[in-house]
Amino acid sequence: MIKKILLAFDGSQNALRAAEFAVDLHKSIPQARCAIIIVASFTRDEAEFLGVSDAEFDNALQINAGRILQGAVELFNNAGLAVDKVILQGDAAKSIVEYAGENGFDLIVMGTRGLGNVKGMLLGSVSNKVMHLAHCPVTVVK
Repeated sequence: MIKKILLAFDGSQNALRAAEFAVDLHKSIPQARCAIIIVASFTRDEAEFLGVSDAEFDNALQINAGRILQGAVELFNNAGLAVDKVILQGDAAKSIVEYAGENGFDLIVMGTRGLGNVKGMLLGSVSNKVMHLAHCPVTVVK
């Protein structure tokens, strides 16, 4: 049974479709808990190296995260569903998988960037990496 759903979100159109899927799933399993996770690829260490203060970094991170999360949070709010928000830094796939594992999530829902075959083979994708590393099922929405 699904008790905890983790929505990995980057603000893209495919991520919004994944958020819609997560909202519909959450409606069908009202006792489940849901969290939205975003991962900032630019880390505090990188900002520090460039001379950005911790306060400036935290402020920029919160502003950007809020902007990215806005669409997904609105979907949950409009459906009358509670959702937690998680903001991490680092490698997106690794951070998503580690957070899901450490916090006992039963399902990861995410969008795909829809890279073409050649680009996808050369660059890989976060969704592909998450599918291979995750301890739980992953639903990828296109």
